[in-house]
Amino acid sequence: MIEDNSLEFDMFEDVRRRLVEFYQGEGRERLEAEKIALYLVQGIRHTPKLIATMAEASSHTSQEINACIASVIDNAPALEKARLVLLGLDDKKCDEEP
Repeated sequence: MIEDNSLEFDMFEDVRRRLVEFYQGEGRERLEAEKIALYLVQGIRHTPKLIATMAEASSHTSQEINACIASVIDNAPALEKARLVLLGLDDKKCDEEP
């Protein structure tokens, strides 16, 4: 399995910062833009590892493949959180609904 390295961290941090700038440019408040960017990056962070692992599936054990899949699935709820913030239905509003 591919391990996180500083180059990969820097790439995702750059994406996060650019998303913040993008959403602020779209008229979002800074905190809201930060939330969306964080959730999006968290949701996609393990996807490249899964793709790389599956591209070389014959050289990985089923445990390694399952670990990559689990990482992607475990972080998928972050994408739903991003969607809710983008729709204005973030956690506070959802908690208030019956």
